[in-house]
Amino acid sequence: MTGAMVPRFDQLGALGWRDRALDGLNCVLRCVEAVLRFRGLDSLAVARALNGPLDPVGRDLAKDFDGCRVDYRTEFDDGSRNVPFVLERLTAGEPVMVLPDRFHLPGDVYEGRYHFHDHAVLAVRWSPDDSLMTVLDTDADLDDGFRRHWRLTPELQALFTWVSTVTVTDAPDDSDVEEYFAERLARDTALLSVGAHALGELLDQLTESGLGLVTARALHVLVLGDIQPQLFIYGNALAVPSASGEEPVLPPEIAAVRTAALDARVRAKRLGIALIAAHEQPDPLAVYPRVLELSRPLRTSLNRLREALVAAGGQESPFDPGASARLRARFAHIENTCFPLYQESMT
Repeated sequence: MTGAMVPRFDQLGALGWRDRALDGLNCVLRCVEAVLRFRGLDSLAVARALNGPLDPVGRDLAKDFDGCRVDYRTEFDDGSRNVPFVLERLTAGEPVMVLPDRFHLPGDVYEGRYHFHDHAVLAVRWSPDDSLMTVLDTDADLDDGFRRHWRLTPELQALFTWVSTVTVTDAPDDSDVEEYFAERLARDTALLSVGAHALGELLDQLTESGLGLVTARALHVLVLGDIQPQLFIYGNALAVPSASGEEPVLPPEIAAVRTAALDARVRAKRLGIALIAAHEQPDPLAVYPRVLELSRPLRTSLNRLREALVAAGGQESPFDPGASARLRARFAHIENTCFPLYQESMT
């Protein structure tokens, strides 16, 4: 595909992207956002397309959205089997998200070491003449438009173990904020109250047992991949700042909920970023207990969000004894999917 318009990472048009791509969204969601913008959705429509139940336990922020669908293809034993699909889509002008097996990614810190799947890029262009694929990567150079260029050698084809496409599934939601909020209030208050309790119990368990090298990484994926963006998207689905950065004027009870959601997402971001920094320390196991102290303000902020939802007319759900077990199982799934190795094998 040459000469055609393609998606791009545009910090000015993106939701809340100021200093880094993890400002509100994760790498997967930045890729989905770029496709939605490419399809013509504005900022509010993007936030509402990405929105869904305010559910820290059951919602997967890699696939559960109100206005779009992400379809995944996995070939964990041989990523090269996905390559014809990727090239066919790119040739047709359709972007493809790639969660590369970092074991096969040239120059990656985990190249030749671990089969990690904890990052996503968006393939946007294929040049068959020189076998060059252009991908958007939140970790790439801003001055080059966050682009990387992969020469598709037989060795590189092995990294395409996990790929996906993004489809817009509904018309842009431009409903009045009071109507939008009211339609979701009962559901989201119940789910958030259960989820905040379950997350608190998970954090208590991890604090008591101590974070290992894999569980610490799984926690940063949970916090930055699901918890932070869920809160951030919810707040922006109520209203987004103007192009000049001016905050919207909302009814007081909705403004209080929006403020509480965005404050909680800041607390989640701080915990997740601190975990990533701790991974790179000479003795991360000694640092993790101090980092886990940042879970306290996150838990406090989630309780404040719950209180704001209740004050706006929502009702808390009765205690769900199975929620903690479901969240723990999901956490284990993150460990096994993103970091499929034993802790003692990591150095």
